[in-house]
Amino acid sequence: LRDRVKCVGGYVTKHKFDAMSREKPLSGVISAFNQLCLMIKCRDRPVIAKKLRDEFGVDFSLLLRLLPNVSVLLPELVSPTMRVEVGEAMNARSVCFTLLRFVRVVSSPRHPIMLFLDDMQWADSTAL
Repeated sequence: LRDRVKCVGGYVTKHKFDAMSREKPLSGVISAFNQLCLMIKCRDRPVIAKKLRDEFGVDFSLLLRLLPNVSVLLPELVSPTMRVEVGEAMNARSVCFTLLRFVRVVSSPRHPIMLFLDDMQWADSTAL
């Protein structure tokens, strides 16, 4: 299945949950999408960067806080003064909505995303 997704120009990202995953809600899903940012950089950076800029605009710092690797897609929007508050919690609804917006931008019929999550028995209830 992985080869078929890659063959059509898609992205395959994965995350393996473990016993510690339950302590950090959505950490596995966020980690997988953070990896996806690095994959996109290698292929479609200019196109995706424009779409992200159009979709997120002033909310880009919110996406950056959630997915730090998104900075490789839009380095011009990341300034040294932009602080990423790692310790500050986001509620699950806000995280899910932000990830949904991100997925809508980076995926398409020509560039599908396959998210493989292993050992789901260790996932937190929010990730399910």
